[in-house]
Amino acid sequence: MNMDRNEVLRRVQLAEPVLEADLSGMDFTGEDLSATVFDGCRFDDARLAGADLCESVFIRCSFARTSMERSRMTGASFAECTVQRAVMADVDMKSVAFFQCTVEGLAMNASRLASVSFVKSKLDGLLFRQGRLSQVTMVDCETGVLDFAKASLDSCVLMGCDLKRAAFSGTEFSTVVFLKSDLSGHSFAGQRFATCQFMEADLRGCDFSRAQLAKGNFQKARLAGASFEGAEAANAIFMDADLAGARFDRANLVQAIFIGARAADSSFASANLHQSNWTGAALPGARLDGCELTYADFSHADLRRADLRGASMFRSNLHEAKDEGALYTDRARALESDPVLLASERWQPAPLS
Repeated sequence: MNMDRNEVLRRVQLAEPVLEADLSGMDFTGEDLSATVFDGCRFDDARLAGADLCESVFIRCSFARTSMERSRMTGASFAECTVQRAVMADVDMKSVAFFQCTVEGLAMNASRLASVSFVKSKLDGLLFRQGRLSQVTMVDCETGVLDFAKASLDSCVLMGCDLKRAAFSGTEFSTVVFLKSDLSGHSFAGQRFATCQFMEADLRGCDFSRAQLAKGNFQKARLAGASFEGAEAANAIFMDADLAGARFDRANLVQAIFIGARAADSSFASANLHQSNWTGAALPGARLDGCELTYADFSHADLRRADLRGASMFRSNLHEAKDEGALYTDRARALESDPVLLASERWQPAPLS
């Protein structure tokens, strides 16, 4: 539909929908386009810098090379839209939804995103450099290049995303959830993750050396070959995680939980594992030499061929642990059995009379 700029603004003022309109190349800089439905419209090469797009709905619209920097978008939604090499830099975006959109190049550098969702969308070439992202979610998205360099992520959820090609240099993370996402091969050395969760994530070969990971949750994560050397990970959870060949040398893992973890041939040399819990974990061939293992619980753990020489084992619990071929120098101070636990394991209800 042919429609000039004035007709578009008239329809906006009358709260009428704009349907199947070709708005390519039009200049809406600073204009009020709020609370309007745009269905099947083309905004290719249009200029919407500083425009008010709050509460507007964009359905099956095209934004190729569109300039939208400094625009206001609170409450806007984009469904089945295509975005190519567009600019949304320095944008205030709050409560915005992208659903089944295809994005191939979108610069959102230095933008502020709050409660923004990307659902079932194809996302490639998104630039969030130096942005502030709060409560942003990406769910079931097909992702390519995503640049979060020097951005801050707070209370964000990245679920089921392939993030192997994402950039996280200098990124700050706080309460971020990487659920079932692929981050394999990334280097996060020295970075800070405040109470972040990596449940069922693929982190094989990742470098978390010297990273701040206190209270992190790595439950069921794939961490084979990953490095946590010198990391601060007190109270972290590695329950049922795959830690085969991972390195935790000199890491602070006070009260960390490794229940059911699979850590064959892993290395924890000189790590602080005070009060850590390894119930049912498998550590055949693991290095635990020089560790602080005071009050550590290895009940029912597999310690066969493990090296615990030089480890402090005051009241470490070895109840029902398998340790054929393990090497100790402080076993005398460990607990060979836990009478209370043994009694509970052997308890049976009284037969019915």
